[in-house]
Amino acid sequence: MNYITLKNNKKFAYTSEGEGEVLVFIHSFLWDKEMWRPQIDFFKDNFKCISIDLLGHGDSSNLSENSEIYSLEEISQDIIEILNELGIDKYHYIGLSVGGMLAPYIAEDKRAQSMTIMDSYVGNEPLEAQEGYFQMLNSIRKLKFIPEPMVDVIAPMFFSPKTTQEKTKLYLNFYNHLLNLPKEKIDTIVATGFGIFGREDALERLEKITIPTLYLSGEFDIPRPTRESKEMSNLTKNSNFEVIEGAGHISNLENPMRVNHCIKEFLDTIR
Repeated sequence: MNYITLKNNKKFAYTSEGEGEVLVFIHSFLWDKEMWRPQIDFFKDNFKCISIDLLGHGDSSNLSENSEIYSLEEISQDIIEILNELGIDKYHYIGLSVGGMLAPYIAEDKRAQSMTIMDSYVGNEPLEAQEGYFQMLNSIRKLKFIPEPMVDVIAPMFFSPKTTQEKTKLYLNFYNHLLNLPKEKIDTIVATGFGIFGREDALERLEKITIPTLYLSGEFDIPRPTRESKEMSNLTKNSNFEVIEGAGHISNLENPMRVNHCIKEFLDTIR
């Protein structure tokens, strides 16, 4: 594991494995860089795989200032600055959930050669859902932890009904992770949440994207249903869309073989 410090004392943790063309992985809200382990292990023999922890997640630091909102544009600027510091001249971008929501901003970086956007949506959050998320975030900020009744609501949103019903190891690990979030990370996580669910409508920006783009969506994704990824694909000129069978929101972990195949096929086509 490596660290890089940006302005305002933002200290980011990242891993870099393999050699070759660069793949940059950005994880989902409430997860961390290791959620990409099945993809890193698959691609690292032929690519340099860089996976970054967002602030407040994994081994990265928290926001040093008392920010109410850590916006998607600011997150994107931080990611681009990290790649500047690492001397990366070209890369393929892979982002899931909030990682995918950064796409309209990342696409403006001329070093980006392609994008894979998974289980995400760059349009406005539907009003009813947004209000629910804001209520939860305000409660979490006040409590400084996520209470178990709230974890019972949040955890199933990330998985297919089958995974939730069976209480698999994947599900239980994430469930316990939510219950035990360090108190000092809460404010940064909440600020990130407000940036995600209060995001601007960036759908029109997709029409300006010219680099090859792959949209992947879990068949049973609850917060980001497949129709949203299909909508984005229709707005993006040079794009493809695939459904990841049997998977929910964290499709790369529920059906990693299918995800790996889709990304490999996509990269093989454009390289």
